[in-house]
Parts: sequence; structure tokens; C-alpha cells
Amino acid sequence: MSRAALWRQEGNVKERERKANETFENALDEGRSRSQKGLIPMISDDKTFNLNPMLLHNISKSPYFQKACDKLKDWTSLVDEIYYEMKHAEPWGQGAAKTPSTAFCLLLRTLCLRVTEKQMKSMLDHVDSPYIRVIGFLYLRYAADPTILFEWFQPYLYDEEVVRIEVNVKKGETTIGKFVRGLLTSQEYYGTRLPRLPAVVEREITTKLGEAAKIEERALEHLKDSKM
Repeated sequence: MSRAALWRQEGNVKERERKANETFENALDEGRSRSQKGLIPMISDDKTFNLNPMLLHNISKSPYFQKACDKLKDWTSLVDEIYYEMKHAEPWGQGAAKTPSTAFCLLLRTLCLRVTEKQMKSMLDHVDSPYIRVIGFLYLRYAADPTILFEWFQPYLYDEEVVRIEVNVKKGETTIGKFVRGLLTSQEYYGTRLPRLPAVVEREITTKLGEAAKIEERALEHLKDSKM
């Protein structure tokens, strides 16, 4: 390759990076300027949203994320995109290359747009796709005040809807309830880390999860007895 061709190639790379940075900054500014009533307060940094730096960098430079920022300008179109495009909920796509998943590109787009309490309730209760629900739970886990997490998650702790979280189809499926409990009890998430919960909140959640487990166990025993 000639020196001139190398310069052109380098110039194209820099131009794509400049455009990607500009698109991301515009998406962030969109969210910051929103004044819609009922927006869920964010305690995360409004530029990183507590995402792993490498993951955030790769998402922000991803052609799919760039396209999502250009195309998905409101909550309704975003939910539709999740419905049609999301197939798993790991941060990375399949393979050795650190390609961000569709799921986390759409999560970052959701974080940029911001979500109201009414919209979040609709996401968590959505009947059309478990992935709309999954994005809602991830949004809360990454960006919301940890002291309100259990209040949001509690109704879904033993939800039995089936969902595939892992990119490898051979790994099988789980339930929304198990997924939700995992978000509350583990900081590890498929090769990345969730925000650390304050110690006091973590202890409170552990206690409440124990109480919820006992209630669920009694309910199952009661159901079993009623069928005898």
C-alpha cells in the first residue's frame, strides 16, 4: 500500500472516530436536556453510567450504536427495536473480538434517552418480549439509586417467564426471577462488573431476599397442599 493510501486510510479512521464521538456526545446531551415529568433520578455518572470503560468505549464506537442514536429518538421506537433485535443479554457478542452486543448497545441508548417511572413500569411488565424487561432491570441496576432497587425488583423475584441471557444457545435459558435475583446478589455479569452496592444496602437486600424466599416457599407448600 502506498504512503498516500495509508494517509487516506488513517484519515478515514480518524473521521469515523470523530463522528462516533460527536454522535455519542449529542446522545448524552439529549438525555441531559430532558425535563419530562417523572424521570427516574440517576445517581451514576451521566457520561459513563457505571459501565466498564472498555465496554463503554466499544459500544460508543459501534456502528450499531451509532445507527441506534440516529434512528431511535424516543422510548416507543427503542422498545420496538429491543423487541425485534435483541436475542440475548450478555455485554459482548459471540467470538474472540470484543464486539459489544446488541443488548448493551440498546441499554446505553436507553440510558442516554432516560426513562420515566411510568415507562419503566411498562418495561418491567411488558408481555411481548422478556428482553424489554431485561433492559429495564439492567437500566435500574446500572444507573438508579441502590436504595430503590429492591422496591423495583421485589414483584419479580420469582417471575417464571423464560429468557435466554447467555449468547451461547447451548447454555440454555433461565427465568426472569433468577435473573433479577442475580442482579441483586452478584457484582459479576458475564465478563464485566455491575456497580458495587453500598454495604448497608447490600445487607438490607440480603435480609429482604431471605424473607422473600421464605414467603415463596410457604406459598409453594400451600399450593401443593391445596392440590392434594
